[in-house]
Amino acid sequence: MNLLHYPKTMTTEYYQEQYHVLHRPMPLFGSGVEESLEPIPEADFHRAVGHRTIAQLIGHIVAWRRNTALRFRGLPRPKIELNSPEDWPDYSDKTKAEMLAELAETKDAMLQAYAEFDYGKIDEKLHPDYYYTFRHALDGAVQHDVYHLGQINLIAAVIRVGKPTTK
Repeated sequence: MNLLHYPKTMTTEYYQEQYHVLHRPMPLFGSGVEESLEPIPEADFHRAVGHRTIAQLIGHIVAWRRNTALRFRGLPRPKIELNSPEDWPDYSDKTKAEMLAELAETKDAMLQAYAEFDYGKIDEKLHPDYYYTFRHALDGAVQHDVYHLGQINLIAAVIRVGKPTTK
């Protein structure tokens, strides 16, 4: 069996459902986006743990969602260089409400992109120089969010443990 060939049943509905699961309470991987972010105090969004803040991770997710949605819709998009300001935009002045609104807006953009994607090209390479296909990118968009949501939850847990408790 060639592991590079997935079942041919991937559809708009499949990918949209994956994105909806990411935002629902108690998905298989832990906590959904809103479920994870709502209880975090606003000040903690800007508190660094290691070299990252929750705000930076949200900015990164938003930047890649916007870029990926354009790619899937076949629209022009800027190239994001890894570790550039476009890859890690400055969210130090954003409020929690602004960040949550941008996550909601980019969730909708991704759902629209999954709806508009031409699934006839799902097994085509993204670019002639890349080994991966649109199928990898469609899956990877959800995986990217899950990965960084895990980091957000880890940062939030480290911050919680470091705070004095009141009894």
